[in-house]
Amino acid sequence: MNLNLATLLITAIGAICLGIAVYQRTPDRVWNRIFGVHAALAGTWTFVIYLVMSANTASEAGLFLRLTHPFGAMAICTVVDFVWVFPDKIDYALSRRRLALYACGMAVATVSIAPNLYHSIELSQGIVQVQYGWPLIPFGLFSLGALLYADVVLLRKVMRLSGVQRVQVAWVLIGLAGTHLWGLVTIIVIPLLGGGTDWSGWGPVGLLSTQAGMGYAIAKHRLMRPGVALRRLAVSSLSVSVVLALGVAALSLAAPYMRAHSFAMSLVYMIAGLVMGMIIVLIHERITGRMREWGRTGADPAVVQAETESQILRTLDVEQLLDLLARSLNDAIEPSRVSVYTWAPQVDLFIPRVTLKDGRGNGDAREAAPIERDHPILELVARDRGMLTRDHIFRFVSLEHSVELSAAMDQLEVQLVAPMIWEDELIGVVGIGPKRSGEMYSDGELRFVADMALQASLALRNADLYAETAALKDFNERILTQMDNAVIVTDDRERILVFNAAAERLFQIEMEEARGSSIDLLPDGIAACIRESLCSGQILSSRQVDIQGKDRVIPIGCSTSPLTGEGQASQGAVAVISDLTLIQELDRERQEAERLQLIRVISAGMAHEIRNPLVAIRTFAELAPRRLDDPDFRSNFLTVAQQEIGRIDKLVSDLLTLSKPAEAVVEPVDLRDLCEQVMRSMGGMAEKKGIALRLDLGELEAWPMGDETRLHQALLNLARNAVDAEPPDGVVTLSLAQRVGERGTPVASVRVHNAGSYIPPDQTEEIFRPFVSKKAQGTGLGLAICQTIIEEHNGRISVSSGPGEGTAFTVEIPLTASLVASTAGEK
Repeated sequence: MNLNLATLLITAIGAICLGIAVYQRTPDRVWNRIFGVHAALAGTWTFVIYLVMSANTASEAGLFLRLTHPFGAMAICTVVDFVWVFPDKIDYALSRRRLALYACGMAVATVSIAPNLYHSIELSQGIVQVQYGWPLIPFGLFSLGALLYADVVLLRKVMRLSGVQRVQVAWVLIGLAGTHLWGLVTIIVIPLLGGGTDWSGWGPVGLLSTQAGMGYAIAKHRLMRPGVALRRLAVSSLSVSVVLALGVAALSLAAPYMRAHSFAMSLVYMIAGLVMGMIIVLIHERITGRMREWGRTGADPAVVQAETESQILRTLDVEQLLDLLARSLNDAIEPSRVSVYTWAPQVDLFIPRVTLKDGRGNGDAREAAPIERDHPILELVARDRGMLTRDHIFRFVSLEHSVELSAAMDQLEVQLVAPMIWEDELIGVVGIGPKRSGEMYSDGELRFVADMALQASLALRNADLYAETAALKDFNERILTQMDNAVIVTDDRERILVFNAAAERLFQIEMEEARGSSIDLLPDGIAACIRESLCSGQILSSRQVDIQGKDRVIPIGCSTSPLTGEGQASQGAVAVISDLTLIQELDRERQEAERLQLIRVISAGMAHEIRNPLVAIRTFAELAPRRLDDPDFRSNFLTVAQQEIGRIDKLVSDLLTLSKPAEAVVEPVDLRDLCEQVMRSMGGMAEKKGIALRLDLGELEAWPMGDETRLHQALLNLARNAVDAEPPDGVVTLSLAQRVGERGTPVASVRVHNAGSYIPPDQTEEIFRPFVSKKAQGTGLGLAICQTIIEEHNGRISVSSGPGEGTAFTVEIPLTASLVASTAGEK
């Protein structure tokens, strides 16, 4: 087999294999299908030519020669069909146009059956010589016209398209042009002009150019621009040629000298080869770098990225950040459009924040429509977490889905979309339109866009967090400013950090003066509360302090709380201070209202309690004129009169006790001894009812100051009520203990408990009001007198009762005297 036949066979097999490989890449693409059919037809056509060239007889060669025209005509039709749809269409061309195209192809193919297709066929030394007739002319004109038409269509697309699509079409055009030129000259022109077919056997070899150009344009994911490929080829050829020429010239000049001095020429040639290889690499890199600098029209993406990254990360204003991102992308890669969208959680939409067209303007950013979260482009980039290009859609997305995605990209007027993702959530996207120059984006430029979007994601999140923090700080400051209560925050060194407007008004201290100053600037009582909370680490609630105002003393309520950090370490304290003037005025008004109500209750009770004895006395007085001489009447009259007068006298005594102002505290009260006296006094009454008395006396660190007689009266009244309420065989317990009161100070707690009585919750507040009693003979003033006496001693009395638990009255009196031991020693 000669070289021509081997080349034809290899070309046929290679064309068919390439068609299968490209078709399998994405079988649902129209381009891939048409290319697969074209490769099969072109490969078959080449194989039939191989059969013609290898025929043993003229008749066998004539038979195969007639088969070449149908396959060739259909292959040319598939080329035209391909250029109609590639690369921007994803469906077939109009059916009528395609029908007309293939009808013309079939009509031209009928020349194969013409009897005068050829005049003669001669076999000479393995070469087939064919003398064609006139039927070859229409076939040649159809082939020439169709292929020129395909070239024109591709050339117009190169001028119209941009980016990756322009590069794709350029590669197809280059491949077709090479094939056309070679095939037309060898198969059509030479036979028509010279009448011979010596070169026809090499014509199909030109198919390799078309197959390579079309396959590379369809199947390659990242294309190299033809100009770049040509420049690289030229640089490599120039580098090798120059270095080899200089190296060979130098070796030629040096060879006689080295032979004369017996140099090992093989070693010399090896060293020379290594040196020339290194020089070729250096010259190639230097020339490539120079050409890259000369060919660049925009800023270097690497330089822009280095300058922009630090600026982006330092920018905390979202609008400024996004504008910087858009302008950096515009300067580096020169797109026709840059759009930046960010997610707005308030409306659940991606709203346009910055839009640059042809490197200018931002006015239409607000005019652009927001994008919904379920937009197909956003869903795809959020799922894949990577940049999406139109080229990716055409190559790797299913046909049905690619139609939707292509329309969505057209709607956004973008060529590629880079996501901004933070913590697996899509927070924004960067849309890039085609290049203003119409060229495709290089791999370096695509990486630059992805890197900038990644940096912007971090910066955007930082800016959002800063904005949220600033908004929260502003919100807190507004709260502090509008609060009626003064708020003071200090650090652990007693320096004031926060001093709101209410504190400024209350203490008449300027805010600027207070911040950073020591708490000694504050009134002594306030400073003492803050300092105590800092030192003790405890919460102090509602400390009452009086401070001197301009013209009056201002009552203040101060609550402080320590601020703790990690490990409960003290970091400062916060004080909330209230002006109690209005509260005290309201409390005085409340007390006055309660006093008036009490007067009305007492008046009504007194009228009722006094009227009953007077009615009895009046009745006897009315009967006296008629029955005064009756000894029994006089005896009864005197008895009733004395009883009722005693009753009125007791009522008056109780009222005097209730209304008697407390005398000055003059001595400590030994509550342990006082409790023992009360229980001894109740011994006889309890014994009559069969009630057991129990006394539980705890230790006290100090004694209360007060009137021992009045405290004895109050506790005796509580014990008497407990014995009266307890059924026979019951138990009454009086206990004494020291506790911590509500204000954090020590108090003496006296508890009188009986297990057999129950007071409903709705009556626990009423029992301390005058003339409220369950006893038939009681005046209802006993518990009111007890409450009055306890309050005179700055104490409090409370009651708790439950079914099956009994009733307990608890008296708490502050322990303000000296130590028990010291006082006992003085006695």
